[in-house]
Amino acid sequence: MSSCRHLSPALLLGLTLLATSSTALAQSSPPTAEAKLAAKALADKGWQLFNASRYEDALAAFRDAEAQVHAPPFLVMAARSCERLGRLVEARSLYQRVLDEPLAANAPRAFQQAYADAKAELAALAPRIPTVEVALAGAARGAVGLTLDGERIAPATPVEVDPGEHTLSGAVPGRPPVTRKIRLDERAKGYIVLDLAPPPAEAPPARNTQAAPGGDLRKAVLIGGGVAAGVGLIAGTAFTGIALGKSSDAEELRGQIRADSVLNGRCPSTESPAVCAELSDTVDAQYSFTNVAIGSFIVGAVGVGAVVYALVDRPSAPDRRVQVAPLVGAGVTGLSLSGRF
Repeated sequence: MSSCRHLSPALLLGLTLLATSSTALAQSSPPTAEAKLAAKALADKGWQLFNASRYEDALAAFRDAEAQVHAPPFLVMAARSCERLGRLVEARSLYQRVLDEPLAANAPRAFQQAYADAKAELAALAPRIPTVEVALAGAARGAVGLTLDGERIAPATPVEVDPGEHTLSGAVPGRPPVTRKIRLDERAKGYIVLDLAPPPAEAPPARNTQAAPGGDLRKAVLIGGGVAAGVGLIAGTAFTGIALGKSSDAEELRGQIRADSVLNGRCPSTESPAVCAELSDTVDAQYSFTNVAIGSFIVGAVGVGAVVYALVDRPSAPDRRVQVAPLVGAGVTGLSLSGRF
């Protein structure tokens, strides 16, 4: 910046050594020689830091120099440091502070140059400062606590901010706050609509009166398996009894054949007597009923397995325990189920 030449270390040195009087600016008392020397050292340090692009440290040095000797050049350099840091609002405030303080007619030339620089640089800076205006929706304006970066702002009013990212938040009593991140570039004119309408009330979940598919399947397996187990075991037992009866009849017929003097315990292969034909039919019936009994027991066993699977393969519950045990006794064949269902 060309105007920086007005604030070289040599000029600042001359400034701090000037016999600055209370008439130059509205000061309560003129600075002491020690204060001028301290201000000079701080200003030289700030100048070096500024040229090294260490603007945060330069800003601190110029502020400290200003604290020792109140002088517009220090404020101008602090404002320029703020500009480099992107703190445009603060820079504008420092420039404005220089312009708001009238200079005496006998003010040092450096003060007059700082005043002219502040005026020109403020005019160039002002259009660069972005603004944001926040409109509210879904809530009464007076009921909303609206903040930008933690500072309360008024809705529907442009607010000047520094370029960069900002946090906008709106809160209505009794509702969670609504927060949005916004980013503004230099010269931007942001317009944000913050919707604070309450979320729609959630309808209560419809009560499911139908059993879950898994429950229906489990019930079907329990019923089907139980029926298969009962029918299979009963039929198997019945057909076993019939097969055993046929076996007993066959033994009686064999005894008759052995006792017959003509047959002598053997049935001829041709033209068999009636007793031999009856024995053959009885043995065939015994084998048939035995096979049917075995098949029935197999069906019963499958049914038992299905019932056990349906009882075991279910969501666990602390108090739901089922015990399955075979039940065998005089005239009784089946399963014993105990527990809570």
